[in-house]
Amino acid sequence: MDTQKLGHVLAVVEHGTFSAAARAVHLTQSALSRSIQSLEDELRVPLFDRAGRRAHLTVFGQAVVERARRLRIEETELRRSLDLLRGGQEGSLRIGLAPAPTALLLAPFLAHMAGTRPGVRVRAQSQSTEELLRQLRDDRIDAIVGDAWVLEQADDVELTPLGQLRAGVACRTGHPILRLPHVDLDALRAYPVASTTLSEQIVRILLDALGPGTGVHDLVSLHCDNLDVLREVALSTDTLLFAVLSITRSERAAGRMAEVPLPPQPRLVGRYALARLAARSMSPALAELYSFASARWRELAVEPEPTPRPLAAAPR
Repeated sequence: MDTQKLGHVLAVVEHGTFSAAARAVHLTQSALSRSIQSLEDELRVPLFDRAGRRAHLTVFGQAVVERARRLRIEETELRRSLDLLRGGQEGSLRIGLAPAPTALLLAPFLAHMAGTRPGVRVRAQSQSTEELLRQLRDDRIDAIVGDAWVLEQADDVELTPLGQLRAGVACRTGHPILRLPHVDLDALRAYPVASTTLSEQIVRILLDALGPGTGVHDLVSLHCDNLDVLREVALSTDTLLFAVLSITRSERAAGRMAEVPLPPQPRLVGRYALARLAARSMSPALAELYSFASARWRELAVEPEPTPRPLAAAPR
């Protein structure tokens, strides 16, 4: 049986129509139809009901698709094994990164791969860790660099902790909030607050730090999973950025941004990990991601503690 024909069947199922599937696999619609008809003749059963615009699987087609998906996963696993034999200088790597790892890791990792393994095709995307988990299970990505709070709840992944990064609120230098003797919830609410998707664990920690009436989800007025964009917004406006502080390390070192002092809360951290499906082999390219990410995280974890502000002088 020709596995390419099975791939054509999967393309029709995933794209909904023969015309959309033909575009996806770079065939004419008539060529795609002939390929699937040839497979139906070989199996001696119809795979699709062709009435109407959209393609609908027959009961035979459902059985074929279920097994074709398993074969596709096995084919991917075979290619990973061959990558091992080729020494990792060829092949592909599909990774998903949560917003903070995207801002902190993706650009230096891509530069590293371009310089050391130019023959490896790297495909990267940034989404919430929850969405990346779904893509990992569908075999659309090979690994995740994401929120450990979320990944620890999945029982079908192999987890490699990266460590934690201190989180907090940052703003532009000269922001009025930096002149306040004490920053509380009301002070934060006086300005736009920008952040990414927050895990429930972080929400609970914020409640501990700022009080049970915080309403954390309501506190965030600007939501975006691109932290580079949010950092630029905070630099040019009075927006407060809530994120891991490593995101603003360069700007704070240059005096363009500052950390907003909050009530002490040592648990206010972002925790991150690498994850791949359990029992999957690790290609050399994926091993390179693991090695690079671990080294990068050790550098980022050396985040200086905020300098305490001097106490206001007592009135004379």
